[in-house]
Amino acid sequence: MITVWMTLLLVTIGPSYQYNYSCDSGATCGCSSSSQLVTRILGGETAGANNWGWVVSVKVETSGDRVKLCGGSILSSTWIITAAHCVSGVTASKVTIYAGSNAKYDGQSRVASTITVHPSYNSNTKADDIALIQLSTPLTMSTAVKPICIPSVSSATLAAGEWPPANLYVVAVGWGQLQANGRLPRYLREVTLQTIAYAASTCSNVLKDPQKQLCAGVPGGGKGTCKGDSGGPLMMFTTSNQWELIGLPSYGRHPCAGAKAMGVYTRVAYYQSWINQTTSNAYVNPQSSASAKVDPSNSTWGNTTSLSDDTFTSSSSSTFVFFHFFSLCFFLIYS
Repeated sequence: MITVWMTLLLVTIGPSYQYNYSCDSGATCGCSSSSQLVTRILGGETAGANNWGWVVSVKVETSGDRVKLCGGSILSSTWIITAAHCVSGVTASKVTIYAGSNAKYDGQSRVASTITVHPSYNSNTKADDIALIQLSTPLTMSTAVKPICIPSVSSATLAAGEWPPANLYVVAVGWGQLQANGRLPRYLREVTLQTIAYAASTCSNVLKDPQKQLCAGVPGGGKGTCKGDSGGPLMMFTTSNQWELIGLPSYGRHPCAGAKAMGVYTRVAYYQSWINQTTSNAYVNPQSSASAKVDPSNSTWGNTTSLSDDTFTSSSSSTFVFFHFFSLCFFLIYS
């Protein structure tokens, strides 16, 4: 019986790994007010306050009293980037952006003034699934509301192969369902994923255009984006210590985060010229945008203990674990 309880305890606590991303606080984009402590745990975790200053919730009023939730990222005080399937065919006045809060539909609210869907967007295939939203009133930029960096990658680099490279650790954030057909979290969630080679069977069976799209997930499934996360940021950390927007959640097979099919994301780098033209160069780029930070899964990751619970943030301390271990032993001995 003790063995069973001890096993359950170890499974409940379980080892996981965390990495502290310390960004350049003086950067013009891709750095929020505090460092991001991201833990690699099943299903993700609640994000720390003000960790992702560029992420916004996109509220779309549809027919009747229905509301559709999507994510987006701040390019500047007046421009938001999201997925085309979130806003295609929608009147601008029906779209509201919320920025500067980890709670969805909270913080600064702005109504869209114009919506520009990529002219080649195909609702059936989800090709060119990218759109830009111009706000009626500029956001008030602050430590909690900042722009993300957009890739500046040469056409030669894009044509030569996959960018960013496969097996790169990346982070996605959003307010989407915690599981297929599941509930929506109240607060922003974050999850660590890996970019998947387009030739891999778990990607090639869902990917339609490797130039314009990329796959991300984890081997064996269990982690990924889901309904409600569409249009939000998939990010990589660069050698200039800034976060850069590399993908927009576009589509995936049911159920979410399945083992046989990875999530598909719009490859943002492919659209840098279109974004530039549409926004009149309103966004900013890091100095070394083509260089991803080295894989943090080895020496820079440390063993910690974590709880995959919507009420917790990044990780629980060793004191917390010891307390529960001691309590369980006491219970087993004296019960």
